[in-house]
Amino acid sequence: MKKLISFAVALILSVVGIKTTQAQIFDEGSKHFHVGIGFGSPYYYSGSKSTIPPIHISGEYGIKEKIGIGGLIGYTSSSYEDSYVYPGLYSYKYTWKFSYLIIGARGSYHFWQNDKADAYAGLLLGYNVASVKEEYEGTGTGYYYDETPTVGGFALGAYGGIRYQFKENLGAFAELGYNISWLSVGLHVKL
Repeated sequence: MKKLISFAVALILSVVGIKTTQAQIFDEGSKHFHVGIGFGSPYYYSGSKSTIPPIHISGEYGIKEKIGIGGLIGYTSSSYEDSYVYPGLYSYKYTWKFSYLIIGARGSYHFWQNDKADAYAGLLLGYNVASVKEEYEGTGTGYYYDETPTVGGFALGAYGGIRYQFKENLGAFAELGYNISWLSVGLHVKL
């Protein structure tokens, strides 16, 4: 995964060009806002399938020239099914529906930028407000699960990303890492 992240950052940096002396996207006092959608999530229960892809909003404030702090709120859901048919005796189908609400603080270090692009890496510290709902369909005596999967708790993540400005205050972003999703893309607004 580290090699993939390093390769992606190197590729993005080579595409956007070298640093210029023009105004930078991120600096002390700047305010940034993201709205994004993700692909895959480290929060999904093992073997479950996405029912709502990871969506999130985040904000960041530049406290120093290269350091920003902010927050993230994200939501995603998934489901997992298990079924069995024993001819003539019983059948069952269990479905677990998981929902994940991630609320956290983020801190980022902006290690490269020019007037159009900004590359950064950071950490997320927060809480996963999660729930699981179990549904059962069956005939006969069936099979009984004596355990319902547990979810939720402390959330810690790391990410790397890049922003690209199409206009002075409007652009796009992409983030890769252990965050609300493995890969997020979306809209970036500089306030």
